[in-house]
Amino acid sequence: MPLPILLPSVPPPPQLAEVVLVSAPSQTIQPAEPGSASIEPLSPGAIASTQALPPAPSYFTQAELLRPQAQAVPGETAPLNPEPAAPAPPGSLAPAPESPTDDPDVPPTPGPAAEPPPPALPEETASEILLRADRQVFEPIRQIVTASGGVLVQFGTGQLAADRLWANLANRHLRAEGNVFFNRNNQIIEGETVTYNLLQGAGEITESRGELQLSTLEDDFSTLPPRPVAGVPLDYRLRTQPSISQVTSPGGVALATSAANGLLNGEEGSIERLRFEADRVSFDADGWYAEGVRLTNDPFSPPDLEFRATTARLTPLDENQEELVFENPRLVFNQGLSIPLFRNRLLLTQGQLPADALNPLPASIGIDGRDRDGLFFEAPLPIGNLGPLNVTIAPQFLVSRWLGSSNYNIADPANFGLVASVNGSLGPRTVASGSFNLAGFDFDNLSDRLRASFRTQRLVGTHRLNLEYSYRDRLFNGSLGFQDVQNSLGLLLESPNIALGDTGLNLTYQVSGQYVTANTDRPDLLNPGVPVGLTNLFRFQGSADLSRSFLLWQGQPLPATQTEGLRYSPRPLIPNLVLSVGLRGVATYYTSNDLQESIEGRVGIGGQFGRLQRNTFDYTQFNIGFSRSVLGGDTSPFLFDRSVDQRVLSGGILQQIYGPFLAGFQTAINLDTGRTVDSNLIFEYRRRAYGLLFTYSPTQETGFVGFRLSGFNWVGRTAPFDADPDTPSDVVVQ
Repeated sequence: MPLPILLPSVPPPPQLAEVVLVSAPSQTIQPAEPGSASIEPLSPGAIASTQALPPAPSYFTQAELLRPQAQAVPGETAPLNPEPAAPAPPGSLAPAPESPTDDPDVPPTPGPAAEPPPPALPEETASEILLRADRQVFEPIRQIVTASGGVLVQFGTGQLAADRLWANLANRHLRAEGNVFFNRNNQIIEGETVTYNLLQGAGEITESRGELQLSTLEDDFSTLPPRPVAGVPLDYRLRTQPSISQVTSPGGVALATSAANGLLNGEEGSIERLRFEADRVSFDADGWYAEGVRLTNDPFSPPDLEFRATTARLTPLDENQEELVFENPRLVFNQGLSIPLFRNRLLLTQGQLPADALNPLPASIGIDGRDRDGLFFEAPLPIGNLGPLNVTIAPQFLVSRWLGSSNYNIADPANFGLVASVNGSLGPRTVASGSFNLAGFDFDNLSDRLRASFRTQRLVGTHRLNLEYSYRDRLFNGSLGFQDVQNSLGLLLESPNIALGDTGLNLTYQVSGQYVTANTDRPDLLNPGVPVGLTNLFRFQGSADLSRSFLLWQGQPLPATQTEGLRYSPRPLIPNLVLSVGLRGVATYYTSNDLQESIEGRVGIGGQFGRLQRNTFDYTQFNIGFSRSVLGGDTSPFLFDRSVDQRVLSGGILQQIYGPFLAGFQTAINLDTGRTVDSNLIFEYRRRAYGLLFTYSPTQETGFVGFRLSGFNWVGRTAPFDADPDTPSDVVVQ
């Protein structure tokens, strides 16, 4: 039967009602000639030719497209107890009746047998679908809709644009061809052809490319039919969008060994947006399958970094987890170096990629001269959930300990270590984290191998309240080096950063109380004849810090393009010179009746010159500072928090050598003793989309190799992966 259509106030000629799907005000459409060679509905590529018209919208309901037809369709069964159809939307008319016309010059046309009314769908599954095209034809006998020329389809928040559209309403099959654009909320996909079966929820896209917003992917591609959204213009066309502009990098992901004890370059967060290309993507109710997959976090082409796979398959496991399996996965750096990935299977929890999903290192590399005797490898493995907590274990191979052994027995349990971590949310304002660190499976030395800690943190207003326990915590105390805290249990309350009016001053403070077992050298706290040993004391501490920065000078960044501001950096660099001053006061009371008080003043100047756009010596980052502490009471009975470095000079530099290669150092010196408090060597390979960083501290005998992935946001249409980078584009500066 014909579909309901929106008609103008002047009715069209009645003889066209059975042939023409859409009409426009004061326009007529010539009916398709029966048997016309221009109408080939069985060949998806063929589109019926009609007289060209200005775009005119049609309104279909989801119920009309999904309901069974009267004629028999192989594999389908009409409902036994059909219900009345829902009323037509306001402003639309029911299908023209299959009855003789009132025009005496037109012979009567017998109509088809009456068919039962379609079943009514639930309210939440019924929504309007809008179609507009230059030419549209409907064949009621074969239930074929064809449209060509600027085809636009809108369904709720989703829109489809194509050169041609073919729809078989009998088997609920749709096909769009030629410059296909699909967008739904935050998701954008282009392709050459798209096929979709409404009954099976299955389809295929060829030569596809697009953008994925990972945080909303699950909701945006929900299988529930969307409700119509008022105010979304039907003539919105992604193909008319300008080139990429307003590129920003809100954060990223840093991957390093657990010994790194921090993130690279302050990066913290996740990758929220990706671009992809695939030769073919097919999907159904059981998941989706893709061939010739290319994926990147880089908004520019050709990308700095690509993930490639011969095939990829996503299969839902339950309502929260999905399995993603790749064939021949690899990372391609700068369109040249290709490194295979040793993980071909990922578990996605609620649509989120694991943080180390694109880690090119088969194992993280770290240096720990204190617990692990030097160089070691670590391979993090996500285990799953323990209630609300996520569990990860990282087996370690201690290379230096193996090479330093007398028998070179690689199977010696002492050559293997393990780090386990848990983290998760215990409520809307409470998070928990913990770690278990075993630096060797030679259990005869367990007391020297094991370290552990656990912390719960709860937001109390704007403050953070921490409950902390640690076993053999390792702390670095300046020129005293590393000190162990055997046991510690207590509470810590931390303030947020508080701006003091318009003064430019920032205040932070904290108070804590712990029961501590740690080393002391105080004879009155030890047994006779013992120079250094453990003692147990309660420790109560309060501290406050005031700081202020003065911007002395600031230059202008380069535009956020791939050849200027973002050539070797995820963000345009801003030349600047900053003076900073600070004052910190600390008071600590111990139940040994000791009170350690100190006031520290500090001043520093730092900045950066250049913009890292040219190939040589176009970027220098530096800092130099001085701090002076004044003690106001007895020193601490413990070694781990004793204030010993009273006058300290610090400084560092990071310099571009050539292209993305940078090198530098950071050091601090006790001016009273001449001893080096700490030092670090830094080597960095920095690109827009990724970076590699190596640091090593000769003082602490620690270091690591880390990998950074940048996250980006942008506006506009990105270029294909293989686009010529020299092609001009109308990039807008952020």
